Amino acid sequence: MVPSINFKEGVSFAGFVVIGLNFLISGLLINFVQLLLWVSLKPLSPTLFRKINYYFTYAVWGQMEFLAEWWSSSTCTIFTDDETWAKMGSEHAILLLNHSYEVDWLFSWFLCEHVRMLGSAKAFVKKSFKKVPIIGWTAFFSENAFLERSWEKDKSTLENQISDLSNCPDPVMLHVFAEGTRYTPAKHAASVEFAQKTGLLPLKHLLVPRTKGFVLSIEKLRGKFPVIYCATMVFDIKEAAAPVFKSLVLGRPIAAEVLIERIPLDDIPEDSDKAANWLHQNYHHKDKMIDIFKTEGKFPTSLPGRHFNGPIRSRYRPRRLWTLLTIVITSCLTLPPVFNAFYSLFCSGFVNIIIGVVLLGLVIVALLKLMDLSSASKGSEYGHSPRTKAN
Repeated sequence: MVPSINFKEGVSFAGFVVIGLNFLISGLLINFVQLLLWVSLKPLSPTLFRKINYYFTYAVWGQMEFLAEWWSSSTCTIFTDDETWAKMGSEHAILLLNHSYEVDWLFSWFLCEHVRMLGSAKAFVKKSFKKVPIIGWTAFFSENAFLERSWEKDKSTLENQISDLSNCPDPVMLHVFAEGTRYTPAKHAASVEFAQKTGLLPLKHLLVPRTKGFVLSIEKLRGKFPVIYCATMVFDIKEAAAPVFKSLVLGRPIAAEVLIERIPLDDIPEDSDKAANWLHQNYHHKDKMIDIFKTEGKFPTSLPGRHFNGPIRSRYRPRRLWTLLTIVITSCLTLPPVFNAFYSLFCSGFVNIIIGVVLLGLVIVALLKLMDLSSASKGSEYGHSPRTKAN
């Protein structure tokens, strides 16, 4: 349900239903084409498949990004130095993120759209996500890694999936949420307990990162991916809307701010224990940056001793037309026949009107279910129980 909305937001929700209807239909059609290409083209030419699939993936992710960029007029401001900003989008990179908010994954895509990498954004995703129509299926066809959150089962999956990333014809932005799950108070309490038992320093705003997947990724990508973009994401909730999916649907602008440090992969120790320790230190740095932002309302303008070549300044590019065009083009293809079908139903007797209302209700339920996937209350139980060992 979508309670506590005014008339304007009610209109926005009605518009979202129309946009969502287009997303459901066009997304399923795109997934069908992706399936055909996966079966017929990928075995013959993986490179050509990936090149073509880049655009189909963008056609799905771009519709979701439209909600942030255009529908809600949200912003994603990047804070970094001139050299980093100039190189983003031109190289394979690991994007090391904190997982603290309901929509941080979507705003990480916003970041990718800023630097022209949305179609090649990839991530480590929980295995159950593969079953979700459109979103999960698109993630599968775009070769994201689906994990069971069990190291014994996931190790071989990671090894195979990571090895293929450097073969992509376009620069890849591999999203790594090293905490393994989204922050909640209960998970944070379990994380603090784990840190105290294992001699680690507890984090104030984040969960203790899980190191094994990160260390394996570094081992497999060394010499293939040149850098890690250490990204610390926060949201301005004083001047903008709460960072939840409902805000986007109702047209309430969200303001994300991301501090990005470009770290050469060669600077990460090769020894696995030292690499794991590096990750812990990195998350303590993130934790400190979040604390500064919450206290002072902004990120520092300089960080001596870190990988910044010059002053840290805000970077923001105007909204791109491509996400808007994606919505316009797909809507022109899907909505006229759908509207015509609904019109025929509503003009052809009481029984057909009931059928039309039921179909419309099913569309709304399907969209609300997709919205629920991002809800903190619908998050997994992973991370609620105190960990007994580092992983």
